[in-house]
Amino acid sequence: MKCFRQIAKGAEAPDAVTIGIERNAEGAILATVRWPLRGGVKAGEATYHSVPEAFNAARAAVDLHGFAEIVVTLQSDDLWRPEWGELQPAGMALSEDEAFELARATEASRDA
Repeated sequence: MKCFRQIAKGAEAPDAVTIGIERNAEGAILATVRWPLRGGVKAGEATYHSVPEAFNAARAAVDLHGFAEIVVTLQSDDLWRPEWGELQPAGMALSEDEAFELARATEASRDA
């Protein structure tokens, strides 16, 4: 089963493809796949009416463009379905870049 890291809505994940899952005004669940500008890859976004289809598109973007991971944002926690995988709640884990930046900042503050 796949494990995904949840990030806060609006948070940046510079080396990740982000899937935003939300409910529209009619109550239907939509998933938006977003990826940042990276190297020769232009930033982009696509919306899907099927969350599994959005995950397939996100995996393809990771494989094709070499992003490090897929992260998830949720409009509300009750939208997540276990059949999509395991979700680590926001703030539970850091990406490699986030861990490096935290360690760098800690060392810099010790040197000050």
